[in-house]
Amino acid sequence: MMGAEPYLLLTARGPFRLPAVAVSHGWFQTAPFSWDSETGRLERTEALGGGPVALVIEGRDGGVAVRAPAPLADGDRDLAARRVARMLQLDADLEGFSDAVRAVDPGLADDLEGYGGGRVLAGASLFEDVVKGICGTNTTWRQAVACINRLAELGPEGCFPGPADLLRAGEDHFREVVRVGYRAPALVAAARAAIDGTLADIEADSAEGDADRVYAGLLGLSGIGPATAGFVILLMGHYGRPSIDSATIRVTADRWFDGTRPTPRDVVARVAPAGDFAGLVLAWATLRAWQRETGLVAP
Repeated sequence: MMGAEPYLLLTARGPFRLPAVAVSHGWFQTAPFSWDSETGRLERTEALGGGPVALVIEGRDGGVAVRAPAPLADGDRDLAARRVARMLQLDADLEGFSDAVRAVDPGLADDLEGYGGGRVLAGASLFEDVVKGICGTNTTWRQAVACINRLAELGPEGCFPGPADLLRAGEDHFREVVRVGYRAPALVAAARAAIDGTLADIEADSAEGDADRVYAGLLGLSGIGPATAGFVILLMGHYGRPSIDSATIRVTADRWFDGTRPTPRDVVARVAPAGDFAGLVLAWATLRAWQRETGLVAP
């Protein structure tokens, strides 16, 4: 049984509301995430140094409490804290985001302030986000979730698979069992990019704040196009580049262009007043529409 006290208390940078982050987009529907809307708990199993550990994440004032079934070694505590912080974007600097949204769409700004929107749920690693992004390219979200969850079965004891797990499975498994079709070689390439340091180089550019190099690095990965790269870079905390796909075109046509289909250039111009938050504002306009259409709005 878990102890009565939280194992880890992690503080967010600025206002934070766990439900708003947890269901910000569809990652919460993919393994190894598990979201319970009634209890407000986000659960997932993480491969730490001591082996797989089931983590339970609950909202607390200004951050989250993370519980584990048993005490962890110091190294595992630190690793769990870093991964949870990445997943929930606890360290994201969103100062000025509300004003940026208001400069584009005052109604959306009021909505997000009440809801707690801003941060977006990410994977525990860039590798996870890239793999899930590849699985979600040129397909319906329902099909993407099914593919991701079949792929996740390759991981150890409920954890998301690592690069070596994917390489052992190989392209035939991805085509025949995971059923990702033409994306199979891209999954193998993603595993190799994680092993050969390519993803680490992208993360190093991210840590230096070089969003242009991060975006270029993501585009250089097999199976990652502009829309997917634009989405993954948001998960890395770079919010200035609008990611435009069919969903954003449809949503913005209804919200900002009186039903007329805009060009990508029109959309970029519409969110330009948000400055360094232009990409995040566009994403949240799309996400709120998706949440309402699918009934996934958190209480």
